Amino acid sequence: MKKFLQYHNIEKNIGSLKFAVVLLLIFAFLMIIGTFFESYYGTDYANRTIYKTWFFMLLQFCMFLSIIFAAFRRLPPKKRLYGFYSIHLGLIIIGAGSFITWHAGVDGSLFLPPNSPSREVILTDDVLKIHFPREGKVVDFKLPYTAFEKDLNIAYNSEIKLLNYLPFSDLKFNWVKAKTDHPNTDVHSSKYLISNAMVTQEFTLSLHPEAHDFKSSITLGPLSLHYLPQTLSKCFQQTSKAHLILWDKEENSCFSPSERNIQIVKTKSGKRFFALQTKDQTLSFFPDLSPWPLDENMEIVKDATIRVFSKKLFQEKPHLFLFGKSLSYYDKEEEKWKFSNINSPIELPWMGLEVQLLEHKENLVPQNIPIYKKPIQVNNQLVSGTQRALQIKVQDETFWVTNEKPVELLINGQRTAFQLAKESLTLPFEFVLTKFKMETDPGTNNPASYESFVKLFTSTGPENHHIYMNNPLKRSGFTFYQASYSQDNQGNYSSTLSVNVDPGRPIKYLGCLLLVFGSIAHYLLNKRSKKLKNPHPIFEVLK
Repeated sequence: MKKFLQYHNIEKNIGSLKFAVVLLLIFAFLMIIGTFFESYYGTDYANRTIYKTWFFMLLQFCMFLSIIFAAFRRLPPKKRLYGFYSIHLGLIIIGAGSFITWHAGVDGSLFLPPNSPSREVILTDDVLKIHFPREGKVVDFKLPYTAFEKDLNIAYNSEIKLLNYLPFSDLKFNWVKAKTDHPNTDVHSSKYLISNAMVTQEFTLSLHPEAHDFKSSITLGPLSLHYLPQTLSKCFQQTSKAHLILWDKEENSCFSPSERNIQIVKTKSGKRFFALQTKDQTLSFFPDLSPWPLDENMEIVKDATIRVFSKKLFQEKPHLFLFGKSLSYYDKEEEKWKFSNINSPIELPWMGLEVQLLEHKENLVPQNIPIYKKPIQVNNQLVSGTQRALQIKVQDETFWVTNEKPVELLINGQRTAFQLAKESLTLPFEFVLTKFKMETDPGTNNPASYESFVKLFTSTGPENHHIYMNNPLKRSGFTFYQASYSQDNQGNYSSTLSVNVDPGRPIKYLGCLLLVFGSIAHYLLNKRSKKLKNPHPIFEVLK
């Protein structure tokens, strides 16, 4: 009897209207917060913090229990409550269908570049892929579906350990100590600022072999920037008729051909040529064609310590040569090479630009280190926190793997690659985007609609399909919706399709029908019940 009373109290509390109202208020509050999160931080962040969290799932389960117990409280069945029973049964069926979809459904995206076959659906979960090419093996680690920084501390074996996972991050610039010493070589790095009235750009150039994130040459529009060893700066200051500089990497020195009495001759085609005798061999140079020397068999010697630099090759277009604390360039108006130390901002002869040295380091290594950053969305595009990063430890050294840059290492002489990616699903058929069409609002560049024309390759042969808003493609249980698009630097459009598999959809449709018919029945039965209880006044007169 006591157990029955306890069960009766539980049923009464969970199935009460008060409990249902509290759940609905909490649900509405979380939906409002989720809507704001989705607007300001993006859909993925909203899913990780609200929609796909354990407490949101628990809330929905409690709502499911509330509906069941509310129906149980009104048993045995009464005719006037048939509509009520139908409504609650419909809600229960919708909940069951939603659970089936959550457990067994697929929700991803398919990227379609123009005229390139694609069949890989990108899902939401993050995975670390470790490739062992020699063994032909790939190991996948599923990463936690979280919105915040997470310490994993997971060991794959005695040599590989997963440390810190950042689902949202940006890169932070930092100078770090080099792992190995490089004496008697130029391994310096510098950070510069280049600007004019229209643009301001910071950039870092490096010659250090451990500076994997930074290059020694970059291009900023029509301007090419070259970062060279400081040793070469003295040769750029000198003037020579040949306009040639020879750089001995082994001795870390430079010289002109005239300093070594090197004779320069011309071939029948008018190209300059000279030979240089080293300790081991004779090297031949064609400075107007390549900086690399040729051996006696006229083959390129890539590992040669001496290279030639022809300044004439860099006089037609804008080229800026940086040597850490100094620079050089060719001034076409004055028709001569200029050299200057960068003690203050230096004005350049192109587009009103000026360059300034911000930092210079001789032995430190520049690095971009991932830090956690909450994502920020502007005009439906993430502008911050767009990168995923995972810190791994391999043989007492730590590395960062990001979704934008895989890492390849040698572990016990075996090449091993680490890649941070999304979980994927391979379709049983293949897509090719043959045409993309976009229409804009009149007088603007805002897209009004966009459509994809695709060719579908199946076991029965190719098929042409047209996918656009409210006209999805359904095939083998998959539904493909037009979701978004992108455009590359050449103006070519790519399409992104939303891929959905919803095994609980028929069940949810049945639940919706019960809701509609139950609501109608509940209204009619209650109306009839009120008439029976409160007859029209004419019947009172007849009595």
